[in-house]
Amino acid sequence: MHAPLYSTIALLAELLVSLAIFYTIYQGYKRGKLPEKVAIGALVYEILFDISYMIYRLPTRESGANKSLITGLGIFHGTLSLFMLFGLIAFFVLAIKNYRRNVNYFLVHRRSTFVFLFFWSLSVVSGAVLYFVAYS
Repeated sequence: MHAPLYSTIALLAELLVSLAIFYTIYQGYKRGKLPEKVAIGALVYEILFDISYMIYRLPTRESGANKSLITGLGIFHGTLSLFMLFGLIAFFVLAIKNYRRNVNYFLVHRRSTFVFLFFWSLSVVSGAVLYFVAYS
């Protein structure tokens, strides 16, 4: 089965947006300066593009030998991705507000920052695994 173009673009774009998110957090954490435009751009992309992709994938029915694996991965990835989207919105809104007051939000909330990055990475990796299992 060939991967739909939309799915391939979504996967590649998600990798780029994840780089932007890691860059934003790194700059805020290490340098004490939040690249606000990058953070807002990542948020806008995630809200507009990812929500449309989730809606696009919602009615899809899987078939074939890996049907139950794909369904399970899809449920895990979709649920985690939705939670991470809400987490990203909350995290970046709080970060922007704090950095505007000269508070290094990511450094002050070090544990939450690393927990967020772990689950964000898990979400991206689970999406990549789902893509390759479904379309290989």
